[in-house]
Amino acid sequence: MKSFTDEDIILGLRKRDNHVIGFIYKNDFGKISSLITNNNGSDDDSEDVFQEALIVIFKRLRDEPDFELSSTFSTYLYSIARLIWLKKLRDTRKMEVTELKREMEEYIEFEEPPPVADKDLRLAVYQRNLKLIPEDCQKILTLTAQDMAAKDIAEKLGFRSDTYVRKRRHFCKEFLVNRIKEDKEYQALIED
Repeated sequence: MKSFTDEDIILGLRKRDNHVIGFIYKNDFGKISSLITNNNGSDDDSEDVFQEALIVIFKRLRDEPDFELSSTFSTYLYSIARLIWLKKLRDTRKMEVTELKREMEEYIEFEEPPPVADKDLRLAVYQRNLKLIPEDCQKILTLTAQDMAAKDIAEKLGFRSDTYVRKRRHFCKEFLVNRIKEDKEYQALIED
C-alpha cells in the first residue's frame, strides 16, 4: 500500500479519498484498538471510537479551511480517539474522568437530524446527499437499506470481513447524517 505524508493525508481527507482512509486504518487502527481494549473496551468499541475520531477530523477540516496539524497525523488521531474513549468511560461511569477538554467535547457530539414532515422532500434530500458521499458508502448504505447482512455485503462488494463492513457502515451513516444536516434545503425545511 502506498505511503502518505501528513500533508497528503489531510488533503486526501478533504477529498474523501478512500486510499487515504484505508492507509489511516492500516497505520493507526492497531494503536487505537490497543488503547481501547487495554482500558475496559471491546473490539467493537475500538471500531466505533476509531470511526468517531475520523468524523471529528472530517468536521474540523470542514469547519477550518486553514487547518494545520501541530503534531503528526497519527498523534492527532490518537489524541482525539483517547478523548472520545475517556468521554465514553465517563458517560458509562466505568471511571471518573475530569481531564476532558471542553473544546473537543463539542466536536465529539453527534445528533441525528430532526425529521422532515414531507416524505417526498425528505427522500429527495436523502438521495441527493447519498450521491455526494464516497461510492463505497453509497453501496454499503443502499445494500443495508435492502436488509442485506454485513457478511453478505462484504462478500458482494469484496471487502475483507463483515467487521470491516459494520465499521465502515457506521462511518458512512455518520458522514451522510452530517451532510444532510448541512444541506441548505434540509435546513430550510426544518426551519419552516
